[in-house]
Amino acid sequence: MAAFTPEFLEAQKRELVEERDRLQSELRAIDQELIRLGQSQSDEGAGVGNHMADEGSDAQEQETDMTVRVSIEEMLGEVQHALTKFESGDYGICEDTNEPIAVARLEALPYARYTVQAQEKREVLGTYRPLPAVR
Repeated sequence: MAAFTPEFLEAQKRELVEERDRLQSELRAIDQELIRLGQSQSDEGAGVGNHMADEGSDAQEQETDMTVRVSIEEMLGEVQHALTKFESGDYGICEDTNEPIAVARLEALPYARYTVQAQEKREVLGTYRPLPAVR
């Protein structure tokens, strides 16, 4: 692991665990909302006289919830990845350069995978997703 203090690492891990729990809670809430919307649509579909605008509004709300859900799942994946790096001893090490990631960057983005320079290079190249590790 990079030369981070034990206090820093503990604080980062605690923040990541809290963020993981918060994101999982948000996913549960969205899932409940999607279930409610689905039941609402099936209940309304059984009746006569549903207004098309109401049905469209529910469909739009479902689509929005699904879009938000995908974003939360992606962030949760990043947080979980960072937590696994604690286990492997690689937390705070850039996945491209194997150099330590700046403390300030990790404080701002605890699940950062790359140094600022490596991230900028990825953005210029259009490589946003992690490349498969060849080790």
